[in-house]
Amino acid sequence: MTHMRCRHLHSEIRHNVNQRIVEHWRSFLAAHSCQTRQASTAVTRSKKAPNLLGEIDSLEHLRLTKSIARRRIPVHISAKIDKQLPSPTAMTIQSYLQSGSVEAAWKLVDRSIPQLTQHNIPRLTAQLLLESLHTQVHTHLPRLTLDFARLQRLYLNRLEALVNAVRKSQDVFFDPHQVGMVLEMYGKLDQVKRAESLFRNLSHYTASTGPHVDIYNQMMAVYVRRFKYVDDTTKKRYFSKLQTLEQEMIRKGLQPDTSSYNILLAAKIKLHDLQGAEAVYSKMTTPPDRNTYNILLNGFLKDCRTSRDKEITQQWMERLLASGIVPNRKTFNNIMDGLASQAVQRVRTSQGDDLQSIAQSVSSLYRMMLRLGHQPDTEVINTLLKCYTAADDVDRIEEIIALLSLPEKKGCGRDCACASNNASSHNARKPKSKVKPDAYTFNILIKYHLDNNNTELAFQMYDTMVNLQLEPDTITYGNFVWYYADQGNATEALKYVDVMQRKGIPSNNYVYNTLLNYSLKHPTEAHLITPYLYKMVADGSSTLDSISSRIPIARFQYLEKEDIESNFERFTSVLQDLFEASEISSTRAYNTILQTTGKFYKPKHAHGLSMSLASIVASLDTSQLRPDVYTYALGIRNAAYAGDMSRAESLYKDMLDAGIKPNHFVFSHLIYGHVAQGKVDKASKLLLHMENYQLRPTAVHYAPLIKGFAESAQFDKAYELFRDMLANRVNADLVIYTILASVFLESPRGDEGRAIELLEGIEKAGIRMDAASLTLLAKAYALRGSKQRQVVYTQKIDRIYKTLNDNQWLDAKAITTLLTAHHHMKNPDAAWKLWNALKQDQVVLTTLHYNALLASLSTTKAWFPIAKMVFEEMLHNSKMGAPDAHTFDLMIWGAYGVADVETVQKVYQAHTPDNDVLFVRSYYAVMKAMLDCNDLKGAQRVYEECRELPSMPSSTAVWVTKINKLAAHQGFDKSTLTAITPTTTTTTTTTTTT
Repeated sequence: MTHMRCRHLHSEIRHNVNQRIVEHWRSFLAAHSCQTRQASTAVTRSKKAPNLLGEIDSLEHLRLTKSIARRRIPVHISAKIDKQLPSPTAMTIQSYLQSGSVEAAWKLVDRSIPQLTQHNIPRLTAQLLLESLHTQVHTHLPRLTLDFARLQRLYLNRLEALVNAVRKSQDVFFDPHQVGMVLEMYGKLDQVKRAESLFRNLSHYTASTGPHVDIYNQMMAVYVRRFKYVDDTTKKRYFSKLQTLEQEMIRKGLQPDTSSYNILLAAKIKLHDLQGAEAVYSKMTTPPDRNTYNILLNGFLKDCRTSRDKEITQQWMERLLASGIVPNRKTFNNIMDGLASQAVQRVRTSQGDDLQSIAQSVSSLYRMMLRLGHQPDTEVINTLLKCYTAADDVDRIEEIIALLSLPEKKGCGRDCACASNNASSHNARKPKSKVKPDAYTFNILIKYHLDNNNTELAFQMYDTMVNLQLEPDTITYGNFVWYYADQGNATEALKYVDVMQRKGIPSNNYVYNTLLNYSLKHPTEAHLITPYLYKMVADGSSTLDSISSRIPIARFQYLEKEDIESNFERFTSVLQDLFEASEISSTRAYNTILQTTGKFYKPKHAHGLSMSLASIVASLDTSQLRPDVYTYALGIRNAAYAGDMSRAESLYKDMLDAGIKPNHFVFSHLIYGHVAQGKVDKASKLLLHMENYQLRPTAVHYAPLIKGFAESAQFDKAYELFRDMLANRVNADLVIYTILASVFLESPRGDEGRAIELLEGIEKAGIRMDAASLTLLAKAYALRGSKQRQVVYTQKIDRIYKTLNDNQWLDAKAITTLLTAHHHMKNPDAAWKLWNALKQDQVVLTTLHYNALLASLSTTKAWFPIAKMVFEEMLHNSKMGAPDAHTFDLMIWGAYGVADVETVQKVYQAHTPDNDVLFVRSYYAVMKAMLDCNDLKGAQRVYEECRELPSMPSSTAVWVTKINKLAAHQGFDKSTLTAITPTTTTTTTTTTTT
């Protein structure tokens, strides 16, 4: 009150001073009017005279007269006059504004900011400037993301100049509505702190005698509008400030109105706190309006995940109808937008079975909207496209595109009948009104075409967008960056980043995270991406958000060359970085952790680590998270990998109790887990259980079952299940064909013919074969070729090698299978040719590959010299493949078979007893060879070395018996004969020896 009394006293004093100035000015003009008239008369007469010198003298006299008159006014009074009267600049600005030349007025303001702050700005001029700036910010708001730095700086400088001019003025004040406009602009220009400062010092800007609800609402709206651009932690901090403003209103005797509660509802919806939104609704002291129901329906529809959510959404629909509020276009669009968000969510969680029903619901709402007389606008069109593109509903997409005001497509350029027919049919379907698209419309269509790998249509949409003078923005170029990054083409993706930088279009977190994800997915090309990432963070266009912090977890690579402990240590280090960067505040972040941890649950020898990892995951604070179908699916998967099916079934029950419908992933993991434990019959019942949720089993569900029956030697059931799958019109994929072919090869009947028929039919079914299926086909050819001795199978195996090599699919297993195939067909020549081809291509060869080659070369006398050469290569180049027990066994028995006793001895001498433990049968061959050449001492050394071997399996009983016979015949030490005999054969061996 003291401040207001001072303000009124100051205004009264200023009024008295103004009156005295005016009176003094009037008396001064009366006293000197005579002189002025005489001077004017003299000037007029001089104009008639031809003497120019006289005219110049008269003008000079007039200037002197005015100068004398000006000197007689006191300086402080003259300054007061200058301060009270509008400056010529202010008058010119107002003239521009009244004539509609808004930009010219603002350009003059930009050049005259110091003058405006020094002189009083007329109230009408300030009002016109504020309204025009508000219109500019609102109109060009989409461009703030396009050229944010320049436009934000320009509009912010203008707003600051206007606000400062009003603050320094003694006569110009903002009314509550205008204060709300200023706060709104500060919020849109990302100046929350500046808005808070103005709100705390309202007395400097408004003549209002007390607080106003509308001003509080605008300040609250500033926070809510920024929710779209800030992280979860900042959202929670902003909502705390909203609650403080609400309490302050009540404390000052102001009653929050419906708009106040709507703002709080919107904040709760954006925080995905539906229960909190219901709590805000329950404490409303004013009747809800249309916007209240729009906010709640849109929020509940977007977050509708469970059957309980659907029930609540239906209740809100009924409340809207019971309220008597007639739905308008905004209501319909909010409901359709919520359903469209559900469609997008279904695509993300691979629940495509509901997409068509959602699209049908949106279409029904749209037709109802039209029947009520509401014509579609750009926002409605974008909502429909958002839904139909998620559902991949091509027909409805084309119908919506037909409603857009787009340039006519050029014809074929010829005057043909078909062109006229097409034109007439098009006119028949032409809608009554056209809707002007915006940049968001084209961004939806561009993303849709890129998702379907249709770059031609995507570029057509881009060209149309430019032709309509709609400037491509960050989202437009971000779509292309994502597409080429997803294709593994870093060079092309970075070209669009360069275009953005060249055009002054800032990056955003989406582009940053896309490139970050690529650099971690393709480490060899990270050097191309890293400079761009540094630049985005340095210029402030991108910030590290929750997605950035969880990408390293999602892209964690389990390195096979490292042991599981080293991998686990690296993973926990990355996990620790995530915890330090941000809290686990979103369900998707938690799901990312669950997804990556599966790599440590699956290995059978990782039980201890999986227990530690389970305790880490269990220690995370998930009280604020809403588990979705992915959360349960990943939890069930990890439990199945760890062999804990009791926990998997418990999670499945919790999911059903929460009202979440299981998807295909849930059932595939349950089936996998039961099959892994040998409960194939229980797993097969889940196929029937899927029908209860309108889910049709796919090849992914049949594959583990077929494999499970095969591994349990139930080959007939495996093949019967395959036939049932085909009868149910489930198309077999490559995995199914490969598994079933392996069933035929591993069955007791050894039906390689059916395996060949099945595998050769893969490409006939339009499925491209991979390394696993080609390797299995080579094995089947080898088995058939070993029986029929036909050259054609060798040629087929050579073609498989070429295909594998051309596609860079030659892994260790494929090489071993190809070499072994030639061995089975007793074709060492083909094996040797393949070996030389592999070495010429510099393929990395291991001991396993050398052994596969030696198995083919060491069995014939003609090729044994080559085998000796390969063995010498292994001895002198152990980095390629050091000999192991199998290698020595092949060479010893190969030499023994061709009666090359000398080589037998050399091979035996090449091994070191401390490191190379030979097979028992290898010791027998060496002893027999040495005894054949009368090397008794050498044979006894071999026997003594063999005697030091640990206990042997029962499968070696035959060779143990033969060694004992040789030793007994030569009279070697009999007291230790039974030491090398297996426990299961001790009695038999002793008896035989005696």
